[in-house]
Amino acid sequence: MDDGHCQVKTPMPMAETRYRWGRAYRNGKLVCARVHVTIGHDERLGLSRAERRYLAVRFVECVDATLRHELASMVHRRGSAARRIAEGLEPIEIVLDEDPPHGRQRMTARLQPPLLRCGHLREVEFVLRELPRTS
Repeated sequence: MDDGHCQVKTPMPMAETRYRWGRAYRNGKLVCARVHVTIGHDERLGLSRAERRYLAVRFVECVDATLRHELASMVHRRGSAARRIAEGLEPIEIVLDEDPPHGRQRMTARLQPPLLRCGHLREVEFVLRELPRTS
């Protein structure tokens, strides 16, 4: 998947960054057995509390064939074409592994196009837009 072209964007300034392992589900079905999640806080002025939280995910092991195809489609497109693909995807549920200070966490989010588009699919980091929780 490395075509020699990398799109590089300036990373956001992060005050605190945590890395967690977890799994990804869609409609109760496991679609990725091992995901690497980056959780950070954007320090730019003018953002609401929800906008300050930065989430990104890499799909590392045992990715479902349908999800793999969707991710590859997003990686190979740029700009509005990549955003349209992302908008058409079903939300994904990330279940983070047990972590003593934070416990087990679940989040439902929509995938966004990646910031960097080079390397193997398991190395590409996709931004997550967390959806509000419903009770």
